Amino acid sequence: MNKTTNKIWNKLKITSATLVGAMLAIPGATAHCPLCTGATIFGVGVTRAWHWDDSIVGIFVGAMIVSSALWLNNIMKKRNIGGNSTLRIASLTLATLILTALSFYYAGLIGPANDYRIFGIEKIVFGTFSGGVISFAAFWISNILKKRNNGKVLFNYQTMAITFAALILNSLIFWAIFR
Repeated sequence: MNKTTNKIWNKLKITSATLVGAMLAIPGATAHCPLCTGATIFGVGVTRAWHWDDSIVGIFVGAMIVSSALWLNNIMKKRNIGGNSTLRIASLTLATLILTALSFYYAGLIGPANDYRIFGIEKIVFGTFSGGVISFAAFWISNILKKRNNGKVLFNYQTMAITFAALILNSLIFWAIFR
């Protein structure tokens, strides 16, 4: 095998091992659970490993931020931490966004030296906001479908499937526009 083929096989092996490891390590699924968050983190890892455009990586980062915030919100609800649910979700999302942005800044992924921009905004930041909006919209659509079905999902992992379908569509649009 040549070097390019070896690199591709190595990436496929790492991607497969990460996916299998995540599936084995994550407990049973609940609404916005470790499975959802792990899957979005996996998406970030895959897009970075395959050297995809930063705007596409950002889409999965935004999904990870939203998924993490919704997961933390569910933990707080289970522990009877009261308050306005909308404000709590907004606060958790903002906190997760700030922590992610700080880690990106210190890792050198964002900052004044980064020349990769869309409309004057860094590509990864642009993608992050896009992925966050798409994730919230998918969660909202899934909730509407549940309400119309008497509080039951139409199929297993409905929210996750809708979210990933929307994220993949968003990624394909960004890939077509910014390649």
